[in-house]
Amino acid sequence: MNKWMLAALYAVVLMITYIYRNPIVDYMHQHGSFPVLVGLATLIALFPIIPYKLVIAALGYSFGTVWAAGISWLGTMIAATIIYALVRTVFRKQGQQYLGRFKSLQTFTSWVESRPFVSVTAGRLIPFIPQMAVNVFAGVASIPFWTYTAASGIGKLPGIFLYAFLGGQGGRHPMVSILVAAGYILLLGLMFILYRKKGRSQSHDRVLGSTMQIDYNEEEK
Repeated sequence: MNKWMLAALYAVVLMITYIYRNPIVDYMHQHGSFPVLVGLATLIALFPIIPYKLVIAALGYSFGTVWAAGISWLGTMIAATIIYALVRTVFRKQGQQYLGRFKSLQTFTSWVESRPFVSVTAGRLIPFIPQMAVNVFAGVASIPFWTYTAASGIGKLPGIFLYAFLGGQGGRHPMVSILVAAGYILLLGLMFILYRKKGRSQSHDRVLGSTMQIDYNEEEK
């Protein structure tokens, strides 16, 4: 789908959700049990026809920060585990082809080789790394299940809590919301700096290795 069409679709969904927010909240309170809501959150994470951040904020508005964060976290973790398992066991070749579309994963790939737990955690935090790509990469690279699960669970928490808090408390506590958002942005900035530093380090090592190889070949001649 064209990116502009997708953006327009998201904008329409956002507008409709805002206009009918009260009926939607009433319906969710009347018919939404915890397992049902987790199931819906999982489906939306697997098939993101609606931005997941919007879903988290809507749940925060309906059920409060803690419940919204719990539902959203469980839903996205179940979806991430399903994708990881499918790629690792059945769709490894398709996963490799999918990953070839993302040049931004080159530094991430080199990071995984040395520090898989830290890299997956960072991949969940850094905005420009697609979350689906992290799921697929973990399956293709055969990162141990518990390493992947624990790192994903930790990495997803800050963003989920932020959007659940903004949806549930943002309007009532604007100053606290600004401070929470600022803390999250600071965390993202720190992760981005570490990511860029790692990328430059990898590039330097590759150049140094190539230079040493050339010198060695010259000596042999």
